[in-house]
Amino acid sequence: MEAKERPVECFIGGYRNDRIDPVLSQQGLCHGLVVFAIPSLGIMFKCRAEGDSVELEFGAFFSLLKFIKTKLAEEKIASVRVFSSNPQFVFAFTGNSRYMAPGSTRQKLLKEYAGNMQIAVGYVEPYKNKTIISPADYPSLPVGQKSTLIPDLNESKKAEFRPFQRGVKL
Repeated sequence: MEAKERPVECFIGGYRNDRIDPVLSQQGLCHGLVVFAIPSLGIMFKCRAEGDSVELEFGAFFSLLKFIKTKLAEEKIASVRVFSSNPQFVFAFTGNSRYMAPGSTRQKLLKEYAGNMQIAVGYVEPYKNKTIISPADYPSLPVGQKSTLIPDLNESKKAEFRPFQRGVKL
């Protein structure tokens, strides 16, 4: 496939339920949520995670980049625009931020996942962030678009029980 000329628009979010939900606590589940969406491809990802709002946002960001690098490799995405509703996350990319300090783990992850891909990070108002759309209102795949995600048949043939995942600690 040919490299995409226009940047792929992606949305990320890291949300926390600051009110302690007794049901979540009783089940040992994390209170945070890491979310990313790629509307043009009909993709939405959600995962429970633990951390503060900026850590959750970075978790969503790096999850998105890893997904693009591994699962969408055949799309040959050359440029992405990542929109976040967390100003602290957006400003982390503007220079002297402690979150993206030279030599830090986050800086190394960015270099590893980005490769030759151009990444632009920008702010979007919370009500326009496509990660908060209900999955029922989000198309599984836009009309006329073929899915490039091909399930691994070897994985689906494996029969095993796995423990319930409580969430990821960021």
